[in-house]
Amino acid sequence: MRTVLVAGDNETCRDSILKVLAREGYNVQGVPDVDSALAAIHARAFDLVVCDYRMPGKTGLDLLAELKRESSAVPVLMISACADAVVERRALELGAAELMRKPIRRRELVDSAAKAMGGRYV
Repeated sequence: MRTVLVAGDNETCRDSILKVLAREGYNVQGVPDVDSALAAIHARAFDLVVCDYRMPGKTGLDLLAELKRESSAVPVLMISACADAVVERRALELGAAELMRKPIRRRELVDSAAKAMGGRYV
């Protein structure tokens, strides 16, 4: 079973993403910030990370930069309601598989997750 980590400070949004992915058969875990995401990634292997761009303290770009520094191969989908072209370009430079704009549709999330994991569904 594929395992997905969802990092985002907005509990409602994070829980919605977790529910969608769990219904699709993924094993899911949610965390509220970048430091918690890094701790989770260091504790176990994930097939995908879905992370919000804006979180308290550190941003999704900080998470991407740290994963790149560590040469992590885990694919990352970044989501944002406010990212501009500069943020999107930087996210892709740092290795994000995609930057998805909120609001995110269920099918869009499921398809993007599968694509980021090499086109394989659960």
